[in-house]
Amino acid sequence: MAKAPAPELDFRKWIVWEDEHLVAVDKPAGVLSQGGEGGAGKNVVDLARVHFGRGGLGVLHRIDRNVSGIVLIAKDHATASAMAKLFAKNEVERVYRAIVSGTPSADDLVMDAWLAKNEKTNEVTARPEAELERVEDRDAYRPARTEAHVLRRFKARIGACAELEVRPITGRSHQIRVHLASVGLRIVGDPKYGVAAPGINRPLLHAERVIFTHPRTRKRITIEAPIPWKPFE
Repeated sequence: MAKAPAPELDFRKWIVWEDEHLVAVDKPAGVLSQGGEGGAGKNVVDLARVHFGRGGLGVLHRIDRNVSGIVLIAKDHATASAMAKLFAKNEVERVYRAIVSGTPSADDLVMDAWLAKNEKTNEVTARPEAELERVEDRDAYRPARTEAHVLRRFKARIGACAELEVRPITGRSHQIRVHLASVGLRIVGDPKYGVAAPGINRPLLHAERVIFTHPRTRKRITIEAPIPWKPFE
């Protein structure tokens, strides 16, 4: 797989929505949501603190380093606490776009496999709940649900593919990538769980839309970030 070019670290250009309590950015692929893994000073949180010239800012949810799209940041602790409650009650709708290799079994899919993360390898394993009784490390598994809708099916150079609208109902690490792979729909360009494709140097997975009721203003908010890749055929 070709190496992706380094993203431009310009926080101001990433902002897609902002008010006095929250800011939403369209994070490029290749940037961490927060520090760690060698990303000190080059992650969303650190860049936000530099941009606003202060601390007290934090991401409300994370997306994987090589996945692009919307990340919400709270500007104050009260807003962060209120938003955390909305996330805990599944009252923040997150919508992703994905290009996958394979043939979906239906136009609407629900994936309920339980997930466990190996911290040493940074890999996640999926298992149906019915299999957990036979698994030695079953206590490591957590319930997870992802829903997907097929937007189109098409033939590409790598074979049968589909474009999906994906909604993670829970928020486990690598959830969308692993759940889709578990049903034979591997994300194009994902080096860990997906399939390679000529000219693709990142997973074709993007956090496209976030919808919620603002906890401070009570307004219904919809934030969108455009798909960053050219049409895949």
